[in-house]
Amino acid sequence: MSDETPMSDELTEETHSDFDGKSYPILAVLFPDEIHFFRSIATIVELAADVAILSEGQVSPHLYLVQSGLLGVNKRHGNEIFEVGSITPGDVFSEASVLYDSPAGAEVRTIEPSVLYQIPAEQVRDVLASNERFNRSISQIAERRAAASALAVNPIFATLPQVVREVALYNGRFISIDAGDVLMSEGNADIRFMFIVLAGEAEISMQHPREPKKKIVVARASSGDEIGEISVVTGKPHAATVIATTTLRLMVLNNDSIQAWRQRYSDFGYALYACVQHKLQHSLEALRNIVDDEEAHARTIGTLPPLRKQKDPDNTQ
Repeated sequence: MSDETPMSDELTEETHSDFDGKSYPILAVLFPDEIHFFRSIATIVELAADVAILSEGQVSPHLYLVQSGLLGVNKRHGNEIFEVGSITPGDVFSEASVLYDSPAGAEVRTIEPSVLYQIPAEQVRDVLASNERFNRSISQIAERRAAASALAVNPIFATLPQVVREVALYNGRFISIDAGDVLMSEGNADIRFMFIVLAGEAEISMQHPREPKKKIVVARASSGDEIGEISVVTGKPHAATVIATTTLRLMVLNNDSIQAWRQRYSDFGYALYACVQHKLQHSLEALRNIVDDEEAHARTIGTLPPLRKQKDPDNTQ
């Protein structure tokens, strides 16, 4: 017997009495006829606790609205699984999969018995195409969720309190660049911003020190990774060139905020420093095959300032 139990298609208006803009804010941007259309095609799904309604990597055939219960959002990053959020009554999910017809970026699993409305993705896309406000609202939800997941799985930003990450989401900007576009260039002194990859991939390379027309690929960045953090710590121009290898969606963070968090939250400061140290060490190993140790060290680890003791806000002595 399945844990997922769709109810009969012949649902009464009473069954759907809460299907409106008051119970579900996302529906408030719809026109009355659009709400009626969704209400007429929505089915109810009842789920037991600990059931995966949406798996990471799965293309969802539905948009879901939560009538009751509690669901958790889990994302795999590397070899670890992170709890990146929760979904409660009135929320919508699988919006990114419906918007872009792409695999879900995280798993959604019931924490307690839950009741959901499900609406076929194709019909949702029809309304998205004709209602700009609905499209914009769904897009904003998808973008914020992708950013929240990226910050939660990133080993640097995961050290920040949840409330600080929420402030970062509120103040952050979002940009997209196309495959082949340069996000930053080696030697560029504009170090005002740091980036978190929300979707897509990028190549990170250094110019070959002996053959200027060649490059050395030192790393690749993907969802959840940080870009531009080396200049935050060293205060020097960018150490590498970053080129999008696919369409790249990014969250932009102001480095003034990053520096403030370094001073306020010691775990964040240490994690940021350790990340930069690791990346410079990796670049050092790549250069050792091309130049002598002294030059390789000067171009990489030699740019790293000494680790300053981070301020402990709880220690007033």
